[in-house]
Amino acid sequence: MELRKLHLRLRVLFLFLIAGSSMAWAQDQQVSGTVLDSTGEPLIGVSVLQKNTTNGTITDFNGEFKLSVPANATLVFSYIGYVTQEVNMGTRSSISITMREDTQTLDEVVVVGYGVQKKSSVTGAISQVKSEDMMNRTITRPEQALQGKTAGVQIVQTSGSPGSSPEVRIRGYSSNVSSKPLYVVDGIRQTDIGGLDPNDIASMEVLKDAASAAIYGAEAGNGVILISTKKGQKGKARVAYDFQFSSQSLARMPKLLNAQEYINYMTEGNILTQEAISSGWDGYTDTNWAKETFENSKMQKHNLSIQGANESGSYYLSLSYLDNDGIVKGNADTYQRMTATINADYRVDNWLKVGTTNQIENIIVRMYLKTMSMEVFWLRLFS
Repeated sequence: MELRKLHLRLRVLFLFLIAGSSMAWAQDQQVSGTVLDSTGEPLIGVSVLQKNTTNGTITDFNGEFKLSVPANATLVFSYIGYVTQEVNMGTRSSISITMREDTQTLDEVVVVGYGVQKKSSVTGAISQVKSEDMMNRTITRPEQALQGKTAGVQIVQTSGSPGSSPEVRIRGYSSNVSSKPLYVVDGIRQTDIGGLDPNDIASMEVLKDAASAAIYGAEAGNGVILISTKKGQKGKARVAYDFQFSSQSLARMPKLLNAQEYINYMTEGNILTQEAISSGWDGYTDTNWAKETFENSKMQKHNLSIQGANESGSYYLSLSYLDNDGIVKGNADTYQRMTATINADYRVDNWLKVGTTNQIENIIVRMYLKTMSMEVFWLRLFS
């Protein structure tokens, strides 16, 4: 009797198990779908996973997928560089998903050749100087912005005259005619960047090794300096004004002999006799020519910029004025520069975008003009 009851219970339990498995199998359904990006192109290899399970698949070359899941299952769509999305299927058997780009995961980019790459993806020796690094620095030329900011790059100031170009050495001294690096401003090769105002620069990249500069060929033998100027940023039109004023002075005044010390030096060395000195000296004149030659100079720079952008285009307009009076007394070493920058682009259609990049400069070096006029004067005097 007891054995018969046990058999009956086992048969009932077996029937319940069969019914439960049949119900579970009946609840599973085949779902399919397509995963696209923001432009409508299919995404390959997107992970499609049933939430809180290991049941999943990936999209094929057409961005399509198929998966068996229970009713009311939640699917999780994930892909590198895109926002993870969760979708409750409900009773649907097909679905189309558009993935949104995750802008928060984008790393800073650097200019490489004629395009851009993620900074973390670049394996070459590249140093970058941004516009924030140039702020609050009294610099008049773009090359000065690299000083102390780029490892392995030598900036040597060979002249103290206003507006003089420093020597830039990226890969040392070479025998390739010149040791100067190649300058590329917004994709255009330049031989001199003295007319470019540092306020108009968005970033500067220095390509130091052969691998990074290989795209430019033999011209890049001394390294490459890539400069990107500022473009309009989305939002309302913004007006910015920057003003700088600085004073320059001689770092160390040389110690010179006074009149009596100079006479003793010349007579003791038998270079001049006392009679010759007495005939040309009044006995009391003693001029310190270092103090008579140098003075504290002044430098002022003004920069006015207007920028704006929307979905159709962007614009950046800038006007700057620089007036730098050197440490030599008078106006014999004055450097003045006026620069205008016009950067604009407009999207005519989805497949057509036009743009322009302009740098207009006017440089006046009074030291050079005065020297020329003095040479003409002496030629006339002795002709």
